[in-house]
Amino acid sequence: MDIDMRNPSPARMDIAIQGANHAQKKMLRARCREIAERFTEEYIEEAGRAMAERVRSLKAYGEAETVFCYMSMPKEASTEALLEALFADGKRVAIPLCTGPHDMVAKLYHPGDELTEGAYGIREPLASAETLDPSTIDLAIVPCVACDRQGKRLGHGAGYYDRFLENIEAVTVALCPEPLIVGNVPWYRHDIVMDYVATDENIYGRRWHEEEKGEKVILPLR
Repeated sequence: MDIDMRNPSPARMDIAIQGANHAQKKMLRARCREIAERFTEEYIEEAGRAMAERVRSLKAYGEAETVFCYMSMPKEASTEALLEALFADGKRVAIPLCTGPHDMVAKLYHPGDELTEGAYGIREPLASAETLDPSTIDLAIVPCVACDRQGKRLGHGAGYYDRFLENIEAVTVALCPEPLIVGNVPWYRHDIVMDYVATDENIYGRRWHEEEKGEKVILPLR
């Protein structure tokens, strides 16, 4: 589509911005996936344990009764240690089930529940598992390809989590290995900014920025 940028309408500007963001995100994903491919199994396991402890240190974790948590894939921030902690701490746990293109639901998950391989090889609960009302989720643990210190998150590109999170009021935490923290993640208005980003070394994110630095995270008007 040709866009006349000499006198663009708001709709055309919107298309142009989305297109530029899409291209920037695609390049950033490729670079970050190259970094992640070099992660050893030992590092992923150790980093996962460190991230679990950082999540547990959050006030929002202590106050949460119901926690939604993704099931990690190879080369992704591991949730194994965190899931163990969730059960040990008596939390009610839900995990995602993809139900269609870009859509997913939360299913209650208990230790030992049967899992199956879903889209992209992700471990998923059975469709027959009890569906959780998403409004009851207090804390949502989210995967990423990369994040920045303000809490802007780069996902895998399918939009599952942004669509799921936009309709709930849970505190959001992305798990991100420290080497995948970048200076700036391209952002568009449908992208959900994370309240916290837990790495194996630090805590970042929108709320962290406001609580620790006393500064509001200002996002571009897009």
